[in-house]
Amino acid sequence: MRIIEFYKENKNMYEEFVSSQANSPFLQSWAWGEFQQSLGRKVWRLGFKSGNQIIATATIISSPLKLDKSYLYVPRGPLMMKGLNYQSQQEIIEMLLSKARDICYATKKENEIFIRIEPSETCEERAIITLPIIKTKNVQPAETWLLDLTKDEKELIKQQKQKTRYNIKLSEKKGVKIRLSNQTKDLNKFLFLARVTAARAGFNIWPDNYYLKLWESLNKEKKISIWLAEYKNETLVANLVINHGDTVTYLHGGSANKHKEMMAPHYLQWQQILWAKNNGYNFYDFWGIASEGSDKELSWQGITRFKKSYGGFGQSYLGSYDFVFSNFWYSLYNLFKKLR
Repeated sequence: MRIIEFYKENKNMYEEFVSSQANSPFLQSWAWGEFQQSLGRKVWRLGFKSGNQIIATATIISSPLKLDKSYLYVPRGPLMMKGLNYQSQQEIIEMLLSKARDICYATKKENEIFIRIEPSETCEERAIITLPIIKTKNVQPAETWLLDLTKDEKELIKQQKQKTRYNIKLSEKKGVKIRLSNQTKDLNKFLFLARVTAARAGFNIWPDNYYLKLWESLNKEKKISIWLAEYKNETLVANLVINHGDTVTYLHGGSANKHKEMMAPHYLQWQQILWAKNNGYNFYDFWGIASEGSDKELSWQGITRFKKSYGGFGQSYLGSYDFVFSNFWYSLYNLFKKLR
């Protein structure tokens, strides 16, 4: 097995592998790396080859910390093809950690403290438990909720909760209109409703500039869209949706405080699902849900119930792991997090 690095001229080769994996993770897409670079972060794209075949990839992102420190991050990666034995999986991770150490030496000015990895769902736990890495708090959702879009439309409707089917029909009957947009002006409607929702629910969201950079980077590749549910010239719901490989992902959403009786979120989700199915995607990913027994089970109860009401299945991930370069600075980093 050997490791290679991808550059712009290798973009198609990289994307071909990532897009061909089941439930293709947009966080490992080329476009996501471009987005991270637009934020001023360094990005490395690696491939792992057995003979002439690529069997895994990893996009590494350098993320800033306080005191001119930083860390390396591999979101939803390394991404490994299905069917690898756990010895091969472990070798891939070991090679990745070794390469990260080389990157750390080469960029000494940045003083990376650690690398954080999130092995794909194809990775077995026994491939990582013997490695010198530390389990840490999840960055990405530990569990997501998926729909299998290879089922026919009647089956998708049948697996919905009765109340969900009722709400979808009610919303359509009441005159809610659904619109798909690739226009930047509609991003402002999403940003406004996202802030309204965050204030209502008591959580923080990314700054507007973050979403603008995300929009600009992914819109160039036609991998992002805004979905809007409107009623009498008012936007009731706006969702940010990413399409990559065989999967459409509902990433973020925002809703108005009024006209809750219109059940617009239910109708909007269903139209997004139908669009994904009719455009040949295999999976619809509702993104994060709260796992049973998790610290978010209570606070995310309504979100989880809403997403599960469409039927489908859960996809669990191994979580986030840190490989430490500097024990001293890593201890300070964790202490600072506790004090915040």
